[in-house]
Amino acid sequence: MNHDEILRAAGLTQGELTGGTLSVHSPIDGAEVARIRETDAAQMPAVIAKAQDAFRAWRQVPAPRRGELVRLLGEELRAAKDELGALVTLEAGKITSEGLGEVQEMIDICDFAVGLSRQIY
Repeated sequence: MNHDEILRAAGLTQGELTGGTLSVHSPIDGAEVARIRETDAAQMPAVIAKAQDAFRAWRQVPAPRRGELVRLLGEELRAAKDELGALVTLEAGKITSEGLGEVQEMIDICDFAVGLSRQIY
């Protein structure tokens, strides 16, 4: 897959990859793979507040339900493992097997977290 195919497979649209001022380069060959838009500094307080609100809501969800959502995340990772592995390869300059290994590690952590969600502490 070429850079564009990898990014499209990861669900990024052409609009998200062009028109910005921040140039993103692949560590593999130095090729520009995207020009993304930067968030204006004036918008950051609202972005941070939204993240804080989401955290407060998330911590109110019972642990078994959070575990179920993490399990579902693991399933999504499994379903897109090849595409995500290619994205890690492009982003970090790793060989394909290492990119896939990074995704597998995320899957394994999801599985581990699901088990932890059933523990009292």
